[in-house]
Amino acid sequence: MKSLESTAPSITGASRLIFILGHPLEHSLSPWMHNAAFRALRMPWVYAPLEVTAGQLKNAVEILRAINVEGANVTVPYKEKVIPCLDQVEREAQWLGTVNTLYRRGGKLVGASTDGEGFLKSLGPWRRKMRGSQGLLIGAGGAAKAVAEALARTGVRALFVANRSPGRARDLLRRLLKRYPRLKGGTLSLTEGRGFLGRCDWVVQSTSLGLKTDDPSPLSLQGAGRGTLVVDLVYHRPTAFLRQARRLHLPHLDGSGMLLHQGALSFEYWTGRQAPLEVLRKALAQALALGDRSAGIPDKS
Repeated sequence: MKSLESTAPSITGASRLIFILGHPLEHSLSPWMHNAAFRALRMPWVYAPLEVTAGQLKNAVEILRAINVEGANVTVPYKEKVIPCLDQVEREAQWLGTVNTLYRRGGKLVGASTDGEGFLKSLGPWRRKMRGSQGLLIGAGGAAKAVAEALARTGVRALFVANRSPGRARDLLRRLLKRYPRLKGGTLSLTEGRGFLGRCDWVVQSTSLGLKTDDPSPLSLQGAGRGTLVVDLVYHRPTAFLRQARRLHLPHLDGSGMLLHQGALSFEYWTGRQAPLEVLRKALAQALALGDRSAGIPDKS
């Protein structure tokens, strides 16, 4: 069976380099996608993992300032920690307090976030149905922040946050309502969230539950209306959350579309060229079909 590692092109003196910074990285699907895109466009570029352990982040960022390095993706646990090492951060990423994409602009290293727009693009025809809708966001971490801001920007009427830690949920909602004063919303416990499902047009699961095969669903979907869209940001493995949605015949999406589209947007930051979306999509599908791999979420690139 073809391995992910075998897809990386060889590096020459003419190569332009893109890295992904994080820890651990052995299950990242981003190298598979981006190296396929570079080959399709006959670009002498290489996308490679750069495993960064605690205490190495500052030195790793200095590597990105090398003359033949064009940028990077950043994944957990460094999406917030990398910001002080950068020369500039785009406004959207400043508000989120996280970056997932680094690119060169002149002599500066700039941070950006493609997660929110990547999520909206992943919704496909559901995106236009978000305006005027209301729903439940499960989780309040980095991925949740990007999704919440994107949904508010696209015109949802009301957004409620359910999280195991109520303080983080309140903080997210407070910042969101300050930026979007017309938005309605509130915070709920996970138990309260289950009772709220009957009033939801959509529910998005953004926590790490589902990364392990025996992870439970964060809540039961039993009370959801029959047309409620269910989204889980975990990709590769059918999670308990999405298996519920399937049993209840609810429309549902996993996180692979968000991974695809945030990656395409990062590609455009680095290269200035339109990403070959179908090449990226095919490469991702091949990677996901390789078999029993540890799952990931878009937050992990």
